[in-house]
Amino acid sequence: MSLENKEKVSNEKEESISKQEEKEIKETIEVIKKKLEEQDKLSKEYLDLLQRTQAEFRNYKQRVERETQDIIFIEKAKILAEFLSYRDTIVKAIEKEKHKETKESLSFMLTSYDIILKRQGLEKLDVLDKDFDYNFCDCLLKQEVEEDKDNKVIAIIEDGFTLDKKLIKPAKVIVGINKKKGDEKWVK
Repeated sequence: MSLENKEKVSNEKEESISKQEEKEIKETIEVIKKKLEEQDKLSKEYLDLLQRTQAEFRNYKQRVERETQDIIFIEKAKILAEFLSYRDTIVKAIEKEKHKETKESLSFMLTSYDIILKRQGLEKLDVLDKDFDYNFCDCLLKQEVEEDKDNKVIAIIEDGFTLDKKLIKPAKVIVGINKKKGDEKWVK
């Protein structure tokens, strides 16, 4: 074989090797691209899972905090409701007491008691001479009144209280009703 032929064959081999290598490199690149796409997809799934888990945990934490606050409120309301029964006893004692000094002492005790209850977040309902609202009052008695006092609280038998703006004890009241109008407001 001549030298030229040998060089030609050698060049053809190099070109075929180059084409072979090039083909293998392209295939390797494609495989790497596919693996990269799979890893990218997997990382996006993991990121999405992480974000959802974080959101669920935040919601869980907030729910637990709300439930804890609700439990604290309920227990505080139970304790204060028991103290309110003692307050009612003091009020009744003041009403029935005939001795001025004892009455003044009981009044001072009631005032001190009310200050302590107010510091705990307890607020007395102001319902006297206001329209009767069954959300805050229990009507124990209806009494005939003038037309301008119709459906108004005319007397309080026991004070009602809220704790942090939530009712814990409704006021027990007497409500005025105008007999001329009839009793239709009270029929349900």
